[in-house]
Amino acid sequence: MDSKFILKINKHVFGVLMIIPFMLYGASAENQPITLNVVSEPIRVNDKQSSVFNIRQPNGKAGFEGVKGQEFNVLVVNKTNVPIVIHWHGLIDPNNQDGVPYVTQLPIPVGGKQHYRFKLVQAGTFWMHSHEELQVQKLMAAPLIIHDPAQRKMADQEAVVMLQDFTFRNPLQIYEELRHKHPMAMGMGGAGMDMKNRVMKMDLNDVKFDAYLANRRTLKNPEIIRVKPGSILRLRLVNASASTNYWIYTGKLSGKAIAVDGAAVKPLISEQFELALANRLDILLTIPEGEGAYPILAQPEGTNSQTGVILATPGSKIPQLSEKANTTAPALTNAQEYQFKALNPLSKKTVDKVLTYKLEGDMKTYVWKINNEVWPKVTPFLIEKGQRVEIEYINLSGMAHPMHFHGHVFEVTGINGKPIEDGPLHDTVLILPNSSMKLQFDADNPGIWFMHCHILYHAKGGMDTTINYRNYPEPDFYKKLISSGIEE
Repeated sequence: MDSKFILKINKHVFGVLMIIPFMLYGASAENQPITLNVVSEPIRVNDKQSSVFNIRQPNGKAGFEGVKGQEFNVLVVNKTNVPIVIHWHGLIDPNNQDGVPYVTQLPIPVGGKQHYRFKLVQAGTFWMHSHEELQVQKLMAAPLIIHDPAQRKMADQEAVVMLQDFTFRNPLQIYEELRHKHPMAMGMGGAGMDMKNRVMKMDLNDVKFDAYLANRRTLKNPEIIRVKPGSILRLRLVNASASTNYWIYTGKLSGKAIAVDGAAVKPLISEQFELALANRLDILLTIPEGEGAYPILAQPEGTNSQTGVILATPGSKIPQLSEKANTTAPALTNAQEYQFKALNPLSKKTVDKVLTYKLEGDMKTYVWKINNEVWPKVTPFLIEKGQRVEIEYINLSGMAHPMHFHGHVFEVTGINGKPIEDGPLHDTVLILPNSSMKLQFDADNPGIWFMHCHILYHAKGGMDTTINYRNYPEPDFYKKLISSGIEE
């Protein structure tokens, strides 16, 4: 197989803080495109220098802000020394502008550019990231925030915090070690290995990272977000990591979660939240009167590491925080999925088509499969416009898989056989080990839509496929890529 047609996904991290006053974002975008330069730039982590990517406007601002109902009018310019493709994670976009190499477009060459233009039909917290090679591990990602004018009075201030797992190592070297030396090379010692099925019975993290970043900083030098006493802050959290799920702790402040993956939910009040890979969470925080500093911490599951930012009123003393928590964080659960209730659930309809996806993994060779197929040798399911489609994910492996379906939003309708009424709307859901989840969506956006595990190295290891609308034209590069035919 021609190696240049093997799709390699990415998912990693990045972090950029934005304090957002309410205004008409991108007011000129209707006529002139906003340029997004994809660049290489230095970063310093733990007193050590490295080179990473970023996605910046000419004024230095990372990512994009827009308004629901306006246009997403963007010119992506490749100023790196490698081909790139940028995906608009969570947006309902035209298929040919979705940003998946050899599925919806060819990569943008070195020095090249590509124009994307479509109407923004959603509001919420989204993100953009590379879908080429392993570039997300080197931080090729940025915020993508779409505002709803109707929500202007929900908060006095906004801040975006992106979480990422960081490594100084070459991502390809990490992947090759996972393929050929796992688990010994990654420090697991083989504990919990079922050699017959070659899957880990309990495996939360299969890559060791050098640091965990919030807005590209560690807790040695955290981002300080200045807030006003008595104000309400809308905190937009993005898990843009390559492989990591987090617990979010709001400390002294009681958080009110109001949206997940950009979709509104009935408020959920807590001091801790789960944030799976590629998910986003919007939390309202009321700042007490008087001076104060309020750490917002993120702890990767299965570790005692932590990262985060500090909310601080003017003149307050900034505490010094350790990068190590007192306890090890447990694995994420399904509890939050049961608690979240969509404010605007899908209408009740009869399911027209059921798609079942069995998720499997081979830890000896680090091959990850959907329905016993390894990308790109797949046989995509076909759906038709207007259908109500149900997806059932059945995870037969010992690792959780954050499954992302492009170009659509779906509602969680059941977990492990238990029905859920008015479950949250998502574009990415975490399927826990040895568990199942049912989702429903309306087939209203024709195209060839990528679906994959958002763990970077699982996606590269084959856990990808597409869902295709019947009679939608297939680009020649896509037909050459999958080369296995379409189900009839």
